Amino acid sequence: MIKILSLITIFIAVFSILFLIISEIKNGKKKKKKNFNLKFKEMTAFKKRIFIAVVIFLITAIVLQNIVFALIACVLYVYFDWYVQNKKAKEKAALIDKQVIEALTIIKNAVQSGQSLTQSVSTAAQELKEPIKIEFIKMSENLSLGVSFDKTLTDESENAPSKEFKLMIDTIRISKDSGASLAGIFDRIISATSQRIAIQSKVEALTAQGRMSGNVVSVIPFVVILMMYVIEPDMMRSLFTTLAGNMLLLIVVIMILIGSFVIRKLTEIEF
Repeated sequence: MIKILSLITIFIAVFSILFLIISEIKNGKKKKKKNFNLKFKEMTAFKKRIFIAVVIFLITAIVLQNIVFALIACVLYVYFDWYVQNKKAKEKAALIDKQVIEALTIIKNAVQSGQSLTQSVSTAAQELKEPIKIEFIKMSENLSLGVSFDKTLTDESENAPSKEFKLMIDTIRISKDSGASLAGIFDRIISATSQRIAIQSKVEALTAQGRMSGNVVSVIPFVVILMMYVIEPDMMRSLFTTLAGNMLLLIVVIMILIGSFVIRKLTEIEF
């Protein structure tokens, strides 16, 4: 039974790799590129994750000769990859939210000094620091290529990396269309943004205990399994050597990761 499952695993892994290669070739033909290669760096983020998951699945299945352990390795990779990417996105969004106040101040001062909104965006792109600097550089480049100001702001709003940045872009676009006083509106946005950032900091401090509890709850089952294996190895050996024990271990890992995910979502307060 185990040999049959191993053969099925290898077939699925090889089929997935071939599928990725064929899809890359088709994309290259659609784009009419004469020279293309299938380097890992040129793959999309989604295809990279699929490729890495397949490789982990294949290597684990071949080395350990166990399809269930291969599934556990893939599940752990998918979860921790999501966790790392989600954490990086939140850190970037939090940093951009703090830079929004500086960006609004620069744009307001530029407008008050007689510059147009287009010129003030270019000024902000020069004076701001990363990561928000990249967003203003993209807007400045689009404007220099002849893209309309409203179209540039609309596209940037749709791909906004944070809520405060989206609020700033939407406010600039609406204020330009309505002809309202930009300086007064910017002052109110700066005040509201400062209050929201302060509230967000308090919320993160109050929910820190919940997030820590989620991490502890996720680790405790593995610690218990390790301790039981050290104390009663004969009793716990079946968990790793039998198919029923492997399936039970897979269910345990999935339930722990689901619990950790739910706890993290409960401690995330959107406002």
